[in-house]
Amino acid sequence: MKKEALLFLEAVTRYNPVAIYIPGSPDPDAIASAYALKSILDKLSVGADIFAERRLSLPQNQAFLEKLKIPVRFRKEISTDKYKAYIVPDFQDNKIEGISDRIPCVLHIDHHAKSESSVDADLSLIRIDAGSTSTIVALLLKNLDLVFSEKELASIATALAYGIQTDTDKYNYTSELDLEALEYLAPHVDDAIIQEINSIPPSAETLEYYTAAKENEIIYKDWAFYAVGFVNSKSRDSIAITADMLIKRSDYKVVAAFGIVENRNREELYLDVSMRADSSEIDLNRIIKKITPNGGGRQFKGAYQVKLDYFISAPDRELLWKVVKDTTVETLKSSRDSLYITGIQGFYGNLKKRIFSFLQK
Repeated sequence: MKKEALLFLEAVTRYNPVAIYIPGSPDPDAIASAYALKSILDKLSVGADIFAERRLSLPQNQAFLEKLKIPVRFRKEISTDKYKAYIVPDFQDNKIEGISDRIPCVLHIDHHAKSESSVDADLSLIRIDAGSTSTIVALLLKNLDLVFSEKELASIATALAYGIQTDTDKYNYTSELDLEALEYLAPHVDDAIIQEINSIPPSAETLEYYTAAKENEIIYKDWAFYAVGFVNSKSRDSIAITADMLIKRSDYKVVAAFGIVENRNREELYLDVSMRADSSEIDLNRIIKKITPNGGGRQFKGAYQVKLDYFISAPDRELLWKVVKDTTVETLKSSRDSLYITGIQGFYGNLKKRIFSFLQK
C-alpha cells in the first residue's frame, strides 16, 4: 500500500477543506473509515468534516459514536460553496446528488466493486480483496509518515478495528489484508471499548421485528424470505440484524429480510432488503445488481433499497404493504431461479467447449 499512500497524499492535499460524505445508512465501517480519514487530513492541515445522510439506529452504533467522540453531522445537504472537494468512503457509488455536479470527488475508497453510475474521482482506492473499508484506511495509515499521540492513535485504531470486526462478522471472514491491518492496529486498540459495545444486546424493537419476520416466513426451494412490515427509520438497521440472526439459525442457502422503512418527518419511504448467504460461492452483489443499482453485496452479505416516497400518503397502508411484499417475494424468487439457470448454462457451456476441444485433437 506504499504506492497507494503516496497517491493518496498527492490527491487529498490539492483541496482544502473537503467534505467526507457517507451515503445511505452509516455503519461502523463507514463511520470508522471517515473518522480515520478526517484524522489523517487534520495532520496534513487539510480541513475536513464528516457528513452522513441518515442518523444511526442501532444502540451499538450510537454507543460507538459516543464513546470515541466521532464528530458526524447528520444531514443530506451540504454547502458546496464551503468545500472544495468531497470523499466517499465505504459505498459503491460516489455520485452524490447536489454535490457531484458542483465539486470534484477527490477520493472514492471502498471494498466493494464500483457502481457503473460512479463518477470519476481524482483517486479511486477500490480493493475487493479487503473485508472492509476500514482495512484499506488502516493500511494507508500504516504507510503514511504521520505522527499521532498515543491517545489519538488509540481512538483511531479502536474505531478501525471495530469497523473491520463488523464487516467481517467478528473476524470470521478475514482476508490477508484484514489480518495485516489488524496486526498493525492491535497494539493501540482499546479492547475495553470494543467489548463494552459488543455487550449491548439487541434493542426491544429489533427483537420485535425479528419475531414478526419469523411469523411471516416464506420458503422457496432452498431460499427463505422474511417480511418484517413497516419499520420506523430510527430502527431501520433492525432489518439487517434480523437477516444476520436468521441465517445463523436456518439451513437455507440464502435468506432475505425486508420491510418498508418510513420517516414521515423527511417524507421518506423506501423498501429495504437485507440478504445473507451461507456460502461465498453465491454472488450476492451480482444478484442484487440485476434487481437494482441501489444496492450491492460482498461475501455472505448484501442489501438493496427501492424508493417509495410517492406512496408515503397512501390511504390504504395494508394494501401498499401487500403489493410491496408480493412484488418483493416474486422478485426474489426470480433471482433464485435465474441464479441456478445461469449456473447450469455456464456448466453446459464449459462442457461443450471441452468436448469440442477434445474432438479437435
